[in-house]
Amino acid sequence: ILINICLESVLFPLTDVCSTLTVSNDSLLVEYGEPVKVNCSIPSEPSSVYKLGWESQIYSDDTVNETSLVWTSPSLTKWEVNGREMFCYLSVPNTEQCKRKVHLTLYKHPDSVKISSESSVWSEGQMMKLKCEIENVGPLQNLTVQWTRVDQNNNMTEMKNGNVTSTLNVSASRDEDGVQYQCTALLKLEQLQQPQVGSSERLKLTVHYKPTITQLSNGTISLTQGDELVLNCSAHGNPSPQYSWSSPRNKNHTNSSIFINSVQSEDQGQYICTANNDEGSDSLKQFIIFYTKHSFNFRQQTEVFH
Repeated sequence: ILINICLESVLFPLTDVCSTLTVSNDSLLVEYGEPVKVNCSIPSEPSSVYKLGWESQIYSDDTVNETSLVWTSPSLTKWEVNGREMFCYLSVPNTEQCKRKVHLTLYKHPDSVKISSESSVWSEGQMMKLKCEIENVGPLQNLTVQWTRVDQNNNMTEMKNGNVTSTLNVSASRDEDGVQYQCTALLKLEQLQQPQVGSSERLKLTVHYKPTITQLSNGTISLTQGDELVLNCSAHGNPSPQYSWSSPRNKNHTNSSIFINSVQSEDQGQYICTANNDEGSDSLKQFIIFYTKHSFNFRQQTEVFH
């Protein structure tokens, strides 16, 4: 009996060795290609034979006569470390193996973030498809894509989230002409207070739409023979609209306004301004009605032709 007691005192430690097993860092965030080092140690050798080691998918090593063992990589590039178990262990005969787990996350900024459109020019009413392509980034499960809309007043609006290749459908309208879109890759990792960001260049959209007459000569104007007459017909459209007029004298007016230096009785009647481009046209009908020999009364009436 005395012999057995002596053997037990030699083979087994008198203290709990598991409580002394430590790692220098149990949660690591490592950028792709950067070095990493973790030390596993015990304060002193146990009173019995032991083995101190590392175990993981990409690395295994152990020692039977040292009180510390370093796991290191001069350039970590193996994505297998993400989501896999990695631990330092201490084994003593006839006792349960002690373990200290290490959570290791490898991440990488994208090589590129590119935004593109299926067409360089869209017509109003079409559905525009924008694509955001993010190359060589990880870990993918922590990646989201943020779309941002920047209008011509530089007001920014966040749109939505997506995956590695994300598409955004936008209805083409005149409000989208000249608007810029940008996509941003966000890596959201617990160990970082701010997400890692990679952004595309801004993509400016061009939307073609038919003209709409926005500036009109309105109200009632009384004129006497010899007065000046100016009729304005300004339209907004893309491409820029061209103008044509139908007038009592059938003169070829191609500007957005008509100027008559001296009104005569032959100038009374109907004036139609038409603004047109490849997307369509808008028209304004105006009348000058002769009431007396020496005066005119100007009355406006508008009609839109589709």
